[in-house]
Amino acid sequence: DTHWKQLGEAASDSVERLLEMSQSAKMWLRGDLEYADTTNNGWYDMGPGKRYASIQHLQGRKVDAGMEVLFADPRQDKKLKAMVDAAQKKAAEMGLLPEMTDQKDEQSIETKRKVVKMISAAVSEAMGGSTPYEKYNDWEYAAEIVRCKELRRSNVLWIGDMRRGVCRHRAFLFKFLCDQVMPGLARLERAKIERGAHVGHAWNCVKFYGDNDADGQQIIYTVDLMHDVGALFNNGTDLIEADEWVARYQHKDVYHFLALQ
Repeated sequence: DTHWKQLGEAASDSVERLLEMSQSAKMWLRGDLEYADTTNNGWYDMGPGKRYASIQHLQGRKVDAGMEVLFADPRQDKKLKAMVDAAQKKAAEMGLLPEMTDQKDEQSIETKRKVVKMISAAVSEAMGGSTPYEKYNDWEYAAEIVRCKELRRSNVLWIGDMRRGVCRHRAFLFKFLCDQVMPGLARLERAKIERGAHVGHAWNCVKFYGDNDADGQQIIYTVDLMHDVGALFNNGTDLIEADEWVARYQHKDVYHFLALQ
């Protein structure tokens, strides 16, 4: 038993080291990236329910309507590079400094809040604007996926190519832009379902150090990138009730129901 336990621990440790080297693999395996999981050039997301493969393999596969790989690499994607450069420039003009990552004073908190709203607006503009919550399911984007695949003759969608996207595309882009502007600012999470209308649904959370409730518990917000763009919905703490829009934006009512089927 001790032998097998040691083997299991060694295997687990090896997997953890591999995941630390690849945020793409971590997203595939876990369905989320934490604040400290900084995405870099060449990051991609295959979505749920697919066998993991390298980006080179994915780029060489025959175009398949059932495969959608989001890809971020400003070294190749000039439109994405322009977005990154613009976000970094605007953040600097807003007074954002690298040392503000862990600073808890009111000015630092407010500056980071403004940067989040600025990046939210940039993501929404790149992805076709906003739509009312009740019309989300009518937001047409399938033709855009087809166009982007045809453009690159691949299942791999360069995120800078997209002109219209839903929450998963926006969450992917938001995480990447935040990581290029101020690592540690944003988290990315994907719904844990593999069937239904909201497969692949994803969202971002942000936190600002020093923004705590009366007991000192860190407040975390879900970011709206689709409807009331830039709105921050309080996820709740032991003292503060969660904003009703957290569950609605994350579509928890939908995928919690599907999980029971």
